Amino acid sequence: MNPKLFRKLRAWRDATAKKEGAELFRVLPNKAIEEIATSEPANKEELINIKGIKEKKFQKYGRGILRIVNGGNEKESNTSNNSGLPRSLWLPRNDSPKIYSVSEFLDYLNDKLGGEEVKLKGEVTSVEEREKAVYFSLKDKEDGSIISCLIWRYQYEVSGVKLEIGNEIIVSGYAEIYKPMGKLSLKVNLIELAGEGALKKAYEELKKKLEKEGLFSPEIKKPTPDLPQTIGLITSNQGAAIGDFRMNLGNYGLKIKFINSSVEGKQAVFDLIEAVKQFKKMKNLDVIVIIRGGGSLESLQAFNNEALVREIADLKTPVVCGVGHEKDISLVALVSDLAVSTPTAAARAVGESWDNATEKLIHHQRIIMNSFEKYISDSKYQIEKISFNISGKLSEIFYRFTKAKNNLLQNFEKVYYAINNEKRKIIFLNNQIISEHKKIASAVRNKINVFENVIKANNPERQLKLGYSIVLLDDKIVKSVKQVKREDLINIKMSDGKIESAIKRTICFTNFTNKLNKP
Repeated sequence: MNPKLFRKLRAWRDATAKKEGAELFRVLPNKAIEEIATSEPANKEELINIKGIKEKKFQKYGRGILRIVNGGNEKESNTSNNSGLPRSLWLPRNDSPKIYSVSEFLDYLNDKLGGEEVKLKGEVTSVEEREKAVYFSLKDKEDGSIISCLIWRYQYEVSGVKLEIGNEIIVSGYAEIYKPMGKLSLKVNLIELAGEGALKKAYEELKKKLEKEGLFSPEIKKPTPDLPQTIGLITSNQGAAIGDFRMNLGNYGLKIKFINSSVEGKQAVFDLIEAVKQFKKMKNLDVIVIIRGGGSLESLQAFNNEALVREIADLKTPVVCGVGHEKDISLVALVSDLAVSTPTAAARAVGESWDNATEKLIHHQRIIMNSFEKYISDSKYQIEKISFNISGKLSEIFYRFTKAKNNLLQNFEKVYYAINNEKRKIIFLNNQIISEHKKIASAVRNKINVFENVIKANNPERQLKLGYSIVLLDDKIVKSVKQVKREDLINIKMSDGKIESAIKRTICFTNFTNKLNKP
């Protein structure tokens, strides 16, 4: 990918989106910019083949994109012949003249003029500020030559230079002919003050202004976080600063999210602002680091830009600035939460808490090892002491055991004879118990037989077999005629069954006998 072309396309896209009040991706998506910067299309057909660019978008932006590409890769082989004209304006080999429209010719001129960015130095002779753009004129001090210029409002504000008649400035941009009027003008994308004295004066004035607003106040500085894990890094991938930073950061496994940005000259401010904005959207960033090597006041202009300073002041994440300087500290360094003089110092500042933690860890490791060694030594002494005591106790136990063993052996025969004697007693008692049990069992059987005979003799059913019967009324034995009355139903139980009968008449023998005994 052509990095220079990529930056130009992105700057054009940002300015166009600002002018139109549209979102960036609607003008040109990032993926399309990357593909254009990689493939460098030379004509309409090649450009339309890139995803995200169709006929409608080509009609609106295509010529401008191709003009940037042709200037970015500095190749004319695909767009012109030896005459320098684009394919659409090639003259036939027979040199027959052909008439072209004014529009085609002006398109050709714009293609040639817009192919390369230029820088002009001149004196401001007029200024007209409008809502979307600022129009002004530059005059050459030597011969009075004048050129009309315009700059979009966003780029004007980012440039941070107030246009005033009589000021000598340096502008960067692309020449273009305005077709409706055929007027040549310079489309400016950056304005710088000319001369170190003017730069110094602007620096001091802006410094006082921002300082008065409290943007440099120590009270609003955010502390650098302890043990950061994710670092947002803004610098150029072409300079030595990124290598110095990585080398001095320490081997702590820190995650670095890197955004490549130009850091040289004032034109770098657009890259720097875009990088800050990208990091502002990211989550889980512990610290943002902005670094570059040393330089003069002129080369550090981007770091003294008001728009960039305000973007940094608006960040919630702590910012560490490691921008080298000779005399004056950059305004970015002043607004940052921590400012150091070099990328190496920035890396050490970010990794300082890790270094301190490592030193503390080593210190505590030594304390732990010393304590552990002392504990081992004390434990060894205690173990030896306990071992000696145990050895003495074991000797005493073995002595007692041996003595008990000998006593046991000596008394073993006594125990043996005592056991046999008790065994014989048990056998004798067992036989005696069995004999007594048999006697008791015989006596019990005899008593059972006697009781059985008594029960049989007194069994009422036995009387029934002899001709007797039992009279029952309501399952109760009737023992007297007084218990029944006429018409009562009675059951007469006999040895082989029962008779159900009704009372017809009752005769009381007691009353009858009394009557017989009366005179």
